[in-house]
Amino acid sequence: MQDSFATALVGRDAEIASLAAHGRRAAAGHGCVVLVEGEPGIGKSALLAAARIPLAAAGLRIRVGAAEELRQGVPFAGVCSWLDDAGPTSPIDALRSGDRVGDVAATHELTIAEAILDQIDTWCAAGPIALVMDDVHWADRSSLTLLHRLCTLIDELPLLLVLAARPLPRGPAFAALSAELVARQAPVLRLGALPATDAAKLVRQLVGAEPGSRLLAKVAEAGGNPLHVSELVAALVRDGQIRVVADIADPAGAVVANTSASLAEAITQRLDFLSRPTRDVLPMAAALGPTIDVADLAVVLKIPILDAWSAVTEALDGGLLIRVDSELVFRHDLIRHALADRLPASLRSDLLQQAGQALQSTDAPIERVAYYLSVADRELDGASLDWLIGAADKLMVRAPELAKRLLSRFATAPDLDATRRSALIRLRIHALLWDGNAAEAESVVREALLTRPEDGDDIELRWLLAQIYQAQARLADAVAVADEVLSASALGTTRELGVEDAARFLGMSGLGNFFLERFVAAEQAGRQAVSLGESAGNSLATGYGLTAVGAVRYTQGQLDEALDLSARIPALFEDGTGPDQFDPYALYAHCLIELDRLTDAEEVLKTAIGRNRRFRGVYLSSNLVAKARMYLVGGRWDDALAECTASMQTPDVLGYATVAHTVATLIGIRRGTFLPDPDGLPAPDDRLGNIGYAHFHPWAKALTHEARGHPALALELLLDAHQRLADGLAAATLHYIFPDIARLAAEIGDVHAARSVAASADLLPTRQPTASRTGTALLCRGLADSDPDGLLAAARAFQQSGRPLFEAQAQENAAVLLAAAGRGPECHNALDAAIGLYSGLGASWDSARAVARVRPYGIRRGVRGPRNRPKSGWAALTDTERKVAVQAAEGLSNTDIAAQMFLSRRTIQSHVSNILAKLDLHSRREIATAMPQPH
Repeated sequence: MQDSFATALVGRDAEIASLAAHGRRAAAGHGCVVLVEGEPGIGKSALLAAARIPLAAAGLRIRVGAAEELRQGVPFAGVCSWLDDAGPTSPIDALRSGDRVGDVAATHELTIAEAILDQIDTWCAAGPIALVMDDVHWADRSSLTLLHRLCTLIDELPLLLVLAARPLPRGPAFAALSAELVARQAPVLRLGALPATDAAKLVRQLVGAEPGSRLLAKVAEAGGNPLHVSELVAALVRDGQIRVVADIADPAGAVVANTSASLAEAITQRLDFLSRPTRDVLPMAAALGPTIDVADLAVVLKIPILDAWSAVTEALDGGLLIRVDSELVFRHDLIRHALADRLPASLRSDLLQQAGQALQSTDAPIERVAYYLSVADRELDGASLDWLIGAADKLMVRAPELAKRLLSRFATAPDLDATRRSALIRLRIHALLWDGNAAEAESVVREALLTRPEDGDDIELRWLLAQIYQAQARLADAVAVADEVLSASALGTTRELGVEDAARFLGMSGLGNFFLERFVAAEQAGRQAVSLGESAGNSLATGYGLTAVGAVRYTQGQLDEALDLSARIPALFEDGTGPDQFDPYALYAHCLIELDRLTDAEEVLKTAIGRNRRFRGVYLSSNLVAKARMYLVGGRWDDALAECTASMQTPDVLGYATVAHTVATLIGIRRGTFLPDPDGLPAPDDRLGNIGYAHFHPWAKALTHEARGHPALALELLLDAHQRLADGLAAATLHYIFPDIARLAAEIGDVHAARSVAASADLLPTRQPTASRTGTALLCRGLADSDPDGLLAAARAFQQSGRPLFEAQAQENAAVLLAAAGRGPECHNALDAAIGLYSGLGASWDSARAVARVRPYGIRRGVRGPRNRPKSGWAALTDTERKVAVQAAEGLSNTDIAAQMFLSRRTIQSHVSNILAKLDLHSRREIATAMPQPH
């Protein structure tokens, strides 16, 4: 008979064959995700272990991870074991360090998630791989979110994702993952009870003989659960109740004695066969968690390490513990819980507090120490409070929920001295703000300011309150706090502010006032912030101030000055530091776009994307939308759509996904491939990402109405946007809608609207005489004055600025006026130029409109000139897509291609998807074989 009775795997041949088949599909480049589901002890883990052999035979490398019940509050704990041997620069190192990235957990976790997805992408580029995650029901929220995102990317990767979970009630993050699995019709392997024949086979393996009828009748009480069967048989063997006669194993005697009444009792009966020291150690080890570190166990229990090793070795021999890679773990959670439950609650609480105290001076992970302190129902001693104060900054990054729970509990504990209480209150506020609980953080700050007189003049608490308001998008309140502090200091009613404090409050006031469209106040505060920030060497305050003043100048059209100011910002944050309130590169890139320096702007945005990939991801969507906007006006519409897709797939912290959707809608309308319900377009919200693009939504909505035959309604929407936004944050690019306003006004005969938009356009080159702004002024004035020569001059200006859509619109409008003037040959030339430009963009709706507008004048256009780009085959690929295809064919991962082309991994993923669709391929591995061969 077996000594340890480790649960064997029987009766799962069909499930193993199914996993092997999915593995072969993944090896061929068609990724998929499989869910393995079943009750505790049913054999999920054993199935995953057995499946490794056929998966390896299919050519897959295998990485195995498992979530842990006690680490549900640790971000990405579920995927840690996938990355343990990924090398010294593994992205998980950034997580374990506890160093902050950004101002809030969402920023930090987004950065880590992108790095982990980059690593997975690199693995996939090296060859087919299987990623296996056991006990997903215990997974932390961040791991579940990452798994959800991975599922959306898996189709084109040589990746098999296998997830094993219990059919338990699940939280929102697991529900989102489950919904994704259902939506993609992911295969589910539901492990049910073993049939009687397979249960008999399992018993035969355990006892080494054919089970008799009475033994099988007793085994049937286990309900076909392999773990229950194994423990029941082990209990019978320990009790000496099984005899083997003539190769038949049956209970001795006519009646089976009363064996273990429950699985828990069967498990704990194993202790009766162990030595007393081991029987004493194991329940305490079980209470400390599923993984055993022998050195830490010895420290906590205050026993010699050799005694701890002896107990662990005996438990291994007895089948209670097993080795998983380099770790010692309990063979099953049910076993661990059964052993831990032997300890009285008070003894367990004392043990956990003892563990938390003992491990503070060791190399144990701080989240593990914090967990022990949090679950122990005891107050902390002075040393533990000091440890918590010292470790809190890293703890709130590595385990935000745990940090909040500990700090909230002990910051309000009685009998705290003033110094510790003040420190704990501040740390509690930081933890709440970091984890996105701004409302609760505000409550804590206000309580401290109202109930503790000594905190009334606390500048740090005031700064935290202003940050809390910023986090809640309550910019007016944030500015009010900053101005109140600055005024009180100036009047002498509070202690005098230091230069650095004054600079950062001024910077916050400046940037807040800008977003509130209080431009005079923003510039005044911003300039003071720059002056004080530079004198104090405070990069944060200086960056705030430069951004506030530069943004005001940009919005007002003073682009050269805005460029000079914005060019100074990136150098302040070269090390990746900086707040989440502004992107050091964004204003600089926007200025370059509006100065018609599109190539330079593209380089800046590539740098910004690379920085976001390394340091923080919160601005990534902003950068992608800026590129999409640049490609929209620059005529690279396929590239614009790729950036829009990437942006919409990026976690949307600041509200740019709606803008990306709108840009994609504008292109779809003009190409005639997408005509949405005007009222069904996603409406922008009040997040910062939408404010500067506020005119894009009415622009798309207006074109939708026009395409549906309602030009008057379209003009009404555009005129309203022009009037509402002319003096606000969208003013810098509001002129993008001017050509459509002028055209619609001319078509409808609304002279007042035509002259109004022409007057606004005339101001553009007086503030900054760029070619594109000059072209806009000439176009609008040409339509208002019915001057075709002015429109042809506008076309030349747009050609100089590299804006083919607007150039085409100028040529189209010129053609109409030339036709009306009877200048037929010139009309044909202008019309051909417009159609050629529209065709290059794929703007079939605009082309059809241009032809229709000149038809009443007897102008007909034959089939000539350039055609639209083919929709399929290699000729359909854009220049960017061809570059991506070549590198993908060479075996580079999306991450590697992104690094070489200074694009985001998501943009490359979007390009790969487009390439596969245009080439009618199903996997990126097929790109190499489909490459055109040189002649």
